[in-house]
Amino acid sequence: MITLAFTETAEEDIAFSVSPLLEAVHSWHVLTDPGHHALHVPWVRRCRRLPAALRRRIREHGFVVADYIPAFFESRAGDHDADFADQLTAVRALPPALLAAELAQTLIDTTRHSGHDLVEDPATRDEVLAELRHTDPGRAARLDAILTDPVPVLNDALAVLEDYWSTAFAEEWERIEPSLYESIARAGARIAHQGLFPMLRTLAPQIRIDPGRRTLRLDRPHDHDITITREHPVTFTASHYVWPHVRVTCDSPWPVRITYPALPLAPARPTSQEDTLTALRALAAAPRLQIITHLAAQSRSTQELATLLGLSASVTSRHLHQLTQAGLTTTRREGYYVLYSLDRTRLDEVSEALAALTAAPSA
Repeated sequence: MITLAFTETAEEDIAFSVSPLLEAVHSWHVLTDPGHHALHVPWVRRCRRLPAALRRRIREHGFVVADYIPAFFESRAGDHDADFADQLTAVRALPPALLAAELAQTLIDTTRHSGHDLVEDPATRDEVLAELRHTDPGRAARLDAILTDPVPVLNDALAVLEDYWSTAFAEEWERIEPSLYESIARAGARIAHQGLFPMLRTLAPQIRIDPGRRTLRLDRPHDHDITITREHPVTFTASHYVWPHVRVTCDSPWPVRITYPALPLAPARPTSQEDTLTALRALAAAPRLQIITHLAAQSRSTQELATLLGLSASVTSRHLHQLTQAGLTTTRREGYYVLYSLDRTRLDEVSEALAALTAAPSA
């Protein structure tokens, strides 16, 4: 779990950005696994018309962005004056050891080792390479080349990116950049009117907010607690092609960054008065309000909630069913258990519907 804790000056300790280089990289990631990015099928289909030689190079070097996306692609991502070429120049200027560590992360099991482990510890490097030579000789050879000299591998990947940009993505960036800035402006307006934490709730379902503790949490394979301050801020980078992911950079020496899906990729469902009434009826019971409170902290099973509420599992299940029917909770299976989560987008819709009622002019 990654936890970001905010101080009382939270609104001053955050920034927003867009990044042409990072956006191109995320669109390349989409091409490595189109089936996982259903909302970006139009781009996948458009890229089928790219020259065959470029498509082949995109596939050959796709390992650089297929899973772990190196943090060096975020170079100058917070600089609104930096264009695609400026950002590439910044990447090329990074120390080779840093490049090697990040490129190595694309080829190894990061739950066991980090790229820095392999760069800094020869014994770990030899162990990982020896294991890969038995299981995946091609990957082992590529990793060995990166750790020996990452610059040729980097240059090959950046050359592909440059051709991809000039052939296709520069035009796409012109199309989506205004919408990304519009999404940032909306976020800023929400902060100005409602504060930081209501805005953070709207960014992505994966982001969990606890206003009481002033924390933001994301489920990730490693634990990392970070206090956000003016000297150690966090930047939220708006992205179209990052969907369905939320990318987090939080390890030294990189600045803290959360890249989130900024655009309403699917049409928003209007909330009718009947929808609002259904939600209010579901909330109009003390046990269900308690369930909402508990789910605001984390996803829970029926059995967990029954214990917390002091109710039987069957009674708790009926309350959960009503909340789910109203769209206020969602479910997912995790092994034997079904976990319930709060649908914050639905809650925001209900809140906005109520606000619209009170803002309506009287007859």
